[in-house]
Amino acid sequence: MDYPKLRPVEAIPAQDRMICLRDPEGFSDKILLLPPETFFIISHFDGNHSILDIQAAYTTQFGDLMFSDKIREIIDQLDSALFMESDHFQEVRDKAVQEFRSSPLRAASHAGLSYEADGNGLRKQLDELFAEPGGPGLPDTASSGERLRGLIVPHIDIRRGGACFVSGYAELARECRARIFVILGISHVPTGRRFVLTDKDFDTPLGVASADHTFIEKLSNRCSRDYFEDEFVHRNEHSVEFQAVMLKYLYPERDDLRIVPILCSSKDEILTGKSPAEDSEFGDFTGALREMLDERGSEVCLIAGVDLSHLGQRFGQNITMTPSFLKQAEAEDMRMIERIIDRDADGFFNHIRAERDRRNVCGVPAIQTLLALGDTYSARLLRYDQSVDEQTQSVVTFMAAAFYA
Repeated sequence: MDYPKLRPVEAIPAQDRMICLRDPEGFSDKILLLPPETFFIISHFDGNHSILDIQAAYTTQFGDLMFSDKIREIIDQLDSALFMESDHFQEVRDKAVQEFRSSPLRAASHAGLSYEADGNGLRKQLDELFAEPGGPGLPDTASSGERLRGLIVPHIDIRRGGACFVSGYAELARECRARIFVILGISHVPTGRRFVLTDKDFDTPLGVASADHTFIEKLSNRCSRDYFEDEFVHRNEHSVEFQAVMLKYLYPERDDLRIVPILCSSKDEILTGKSPAEDSEFGDFTGALREMLDERGSEVCLIAGVDLSHLGQRFGQNITMTPSFLKQAEAEDMRMIERIIDRDADGFFNHIRAERDRRNVCGVPAIQTLLALGDTYSARLLRYDQSVDEQTQSVVTFMAAAFYA
């Protein structure tokens, strides 16, 4: 491997100047801690720098020699952990893709990590979130209304975003009788298409959330592009999974409940200045989905599983999490949220574009899709929250909001 290339892995600041590496795609379950000198070396693993180039860069940076054998040893360790683009990784990936495609069931990849893996334990965990002081109370779906047509809820870890999750789903329980839930998640890894479909049922500790295979097939047939092309990214993506868990919690006995899992992905429109509404793929997919929604009416509810700002050292920003900074972050979020609550798709996108997405709002593509599809008369913010990580001096913000017919 004379020109080593690292896969798209996540680098997170850790204690004692160490850098933590993890695989967001989930091929590797390894977590590696690297000192700054080693991280400097692997930052040159881009496929364009030879080992000789990396040796020269190291000497320039640190004034010391780095032997090629040591660099090759680092490459071998990373390759063993499945962090390198290599024949070894490709073999593992091909096998995983084949296994995923051949299974009708999408496994609960975050059970035991982001929420309780045992069904009884998970129900108790969610019961406590609904019933805690300041919470919405245990949900009652027996006499649901029919006003709610769309919902924004987080996709952050349920353990950290629980209050926002239950605020949204309590409102869904009160105001929605839909049987089909179109879930707009976020792909946290690059995709070739702007949207990614799967027709797999989603396993959860509370039972299987069945996909609406007929709806998905008709939707796919109305599109001019293949939105199953990147289906494998659903395998480890949590943004749809968490919503499937919450729906199974709310409706444990509903045999007619179905989900339509969709991952939304950005392309570079924020930096190029091109609105999603001008993109042919966006129009192709949302046009077909709009037709399906018009035909099914109140049978369908849209759920966007999104987070808002990602700020701080974990996201490459030299920021300290002070109370004044967090208050400023909330004020900036609220200016953006106003556009969402006003159902102003153009205003929302222009707001993000004007900022050049300096707040790293990962929910942009799903929010944009919801606003393009949501034929609603009113919306309201149910809750706003922030999750601060003191160790990495970082914060993720999120919201729950309801959209009504």
